[in-house]
Amino acid sequence: MFYYVPYPALQGPAMSRAHPRTPMTFPPVDAHSFQRAAKESARLVADASLITQQISSSLSFAQRIMEAAERSDSTSVIRMLKQIGVKSGIDIRFSPEGIRIYLSLASSRLFLLLQWA
Repeated sequence: MFYYVPYPALQGPAMSRAHPRTPMTFPPVDAHSFQRAAKESARLVADASLITQQISSSLSFAQRIMEAAERSDSTSVIRMLKQIGVKSGIDIRFSPEGIRIYLSLASSRLFLLLQWA
């Protein structure tokens, strides 16, 4: 036969005496870099809009992107995106489902996933 012996319940004041809590201190907030990242992200959104508008309005552009992706020719895709006016840094990944476009500047990044399957 087994006997159940419950442990005594931990009480708040007993725990606070064993491990006193000290308030967390943080350095002063400097929102300048946060503002800079927000301004940069607006530029990234504009570049993303440029990409999506060009793909959606030009069937030949979309086909050239897909054909280069089939050949795993990321250099050509990046060149095509730069030619339409994208100014931010570009990195791309292809998969059978679509293309991942990473846009970046110094303080912010934006990720697009466009599916073609």
